[in-house]
Formats: sequence, structure tokens, C-alpha cells
Amino acid sequence: MNNGLRFSLTFFLGLPALAGEGPFSSAKSGLELHPAGRASTERLIPTVTGVGSRWTLAAGISFRRIGEVNFETGASGFLVPGVFGASSFTPPPGIGPENGLVARVYDDGFVRPDPRTPATGRTTDYEYHNQDQVRTDHLLLSAGGGERRVVTTSANTFDTGWIDEADWQGSPSLSLSRTTPLGKGWSAGPSLHFSFISLGGSRNGLGTLSASEQREVFQVRAFDRFDTTGLVLPQAPYTGSPGAVAPLLPVEPVNGGRSFENTLLTTDRALFQDRIGESLDLDLFGFSFGADAYFEDVDGFFVGLGSGLVLNVADWDARRSDRLFQSINGGAPLVTDSARFRDTGTDVLFGAYLQTAVGCPINEVVSVQANIRYDWNESLRDSVGDSDFEVDLSGFSLGLSVNYAF
Repeated sequence: MNNGLRFSLTFFLGLPALAGEGPFSSAKSGLELHPAGRASTERLIPTVTGVGSRWTLAAGISFRRIGEVNFETGASGFLVPGVFGASSFTPPPGIGPENGLVARVYDDGFVRPDPRTPATGRTTDYEYHNQDQVRTDHLLLSAGGGERRVVTTSANTFDTGWIDEADWQGSPSLSLSRTTPLGKGWSAGPSLHFSFISLGGSRNGLGTLSASEQREVFQVRAFDRFDTTGLVLPQAPYTGSPGAVAPLLPVEPVNGGRSFENTLLTTDRALFQDRIGESLDLDLFGFSFGADAYFEDVDGFFVGLGSGLVLNVADWDARRSDRLFQSINGGAPLVTDSARFRDTGTDVLFGAYLQTAVGCPINEVVSVQANIRYDWNESLRDSVGDSDFEVDLSGFSLGLSVNYAF
């Protein structure tokens, strides 16, 4: 082997590849690699299993694509407060009840009992102002000043939710393995991996409640009809008196003959909406227990495959805050109620992994390695307040590490 090729081998393995020197061990597998000058059949000499086993400590960084956060946000439990009170009706003053032998006073007349009323149910003590009040079969009297308040409410509640997609995030990683040469460039052994990553997500402005309350205020005018069938009433305007000689008019209005006319005066409207904020912070500690197998060529370049089980410790903190806003007639929203929820926990979740790796030596004990790994893990599922959440902890990792063999 010429001097240039010998220098190249020395650069990659970091060993004195000088002619005449004895064999040396690979940084990864522990196989004996002979320096230049020997026959090609002696360049790769397998060792006996268990002889030449070495520990390898690796430290580096992984870029992991995990942590899709899925929140199912339940409807808030707010009770919408009443702003305008209940519906109400105040009849015009003086008109009395629709039934009964009582005096009734209107804007355009009156009907009052007289001494004959208890026996006959009729009276001559009545008054009307205009001739158009005298209709074919009834006398029409009316009065204003009444008020009707109509309050209506509506409320819709619904569940909502959000998803924070998984993203690539950097995390430190450590591994410790012990490989034993198996011969012909192969080595294998157990491995232990540790990783740590922080992830989570948050959303604000979620809504699960939309409600309204409306109040309409009406001015009310009442109309009563008194039966005049068979009567010829005097020409208007007319004012009778108790005991007068005049047609006897019934003291009570026609049954069912009272009606009302409503004129809208004002309309007020209150709107209610909730606003919900949710967040999740998660620290994930991963411990992997598996086995690795490597194939290493005579120059120290190696490829590897590993798999095993994963134990994940998920330390999480979930929060939810609810606020109820009220706005009247388009005014600025005001917070009328609020609630806060928080839940924490530490869950142990299991999984498995599969990993491939490639690497090259720097010197006899140091090498660099790149790997691709996929984790199949249990998802984290829990709740906070009226919300359920799930975090998908499965995903790919791309890693780069520096290995130290001893």
C-alpha cells in the first residue's frame, strides 16, 4: 500500500497505520484491523464472541416530529343572567276588569253602574264623545296609557375544539450501549437511550355559547265594546246620569269584546358570548431499552439497526379559562362571569421504537453517527374542566451524535 493510502486509513481511524506495527481495534465493533502491508485476507479478523466487547457512550441532539395536540372543548357551564326582567302587562288605568258590574272610565267616555244595575245589569250613567263611537250593534270606548313589556331569550350551546399539528422540535439525547464482536464485521449488544422534549399548545378565543335577551316595550290602548242591539242611542256627544230617561246600556262589555292595540316604543337587546382559552404544557422523558446490531467495514465506517421498548414519563400541566361577556345595545362587552380550571399529572406511557444508523470514525475511540428513528407510543389522554385532550406521542426522529468508546 502506498503512503497516500496509508495516510488515508490513519486519518479515518486515528491510529498509527505505520508499516510493521501490530493490529489495532475498531472504535465501534472491537474487531482487530491490521495495518497496511499485510495480505488482504488478514485485513478483517473476527474475534471470539465476548472478547473485545466495548462500551459506547453517545451524546447528541434529535429533531423529533411528535406532539399533535387535540382538544375537544366542551360547552361552558355559564347561566345567562336576566337583564330586563320578565315579560309584563299593565292595562290602561280606569278601565277595570273585562267582566263585573264595576265603573269603567275611558279617554272618550265612561260606563258606570246606577241604582238599577244590580237588578238589570244595565245603566243610564254612561258617556261617549263622538258619533263614530256609535256602531251598528255596539258602543266603542277606548283608553290609552297601558304598557306591555315582552322579553324573549334565546341561547345556543355547542362543543368545539382545536388541533395543534405536530412540529419538528430539537431535544437532547443520550445513549449507552455495549457491543460484542460477532465476526465478519458484525457486532451487537444491548443499548439504553434517554431523551427529553418539551411540547404543548394553546388556543384563545374559543366560543361555545351564544345567547341573547330582547325587551320590547309597547304602548297599549284598550278597546271595549258594549252591546247596543235593539237600542237607539242619543246623538253624540252624550253624557247620561243615574236614573235618567235614556236607553239602558249594559254595564259589562261584550264577552270577549275587549281588544288591545300595541304601539312599539323601544327595543333593547343584550348579547352574551363566552370566550375560552386552553393550554397544555408537557415535559416528556423517554427511556428506551433495546438492542443494536452494526456492520463495520475495514475503514471503520458502519451501519446499524436497533429496536426495543420505550417507557415515556409525561409530566403535564393543562389549563382552561372561561369568561362570559355581555353587551347591551351594541355597547362595549363587559365580563359578567368567569371560571378557571387546572389539572396536572404524571403519566407513564409505553411504546416501541425502530432505528437505523450510519457513522464513521474520528479516531480510535471517537466516532460520529446519524440516525433515523420511529417511535410507536401510547397517546396521552386526560381532561381539564369540560375539555378532553389527547397528545399523539408517536413520530419520527432525526438524530446526530458523537460516540465515545471505552
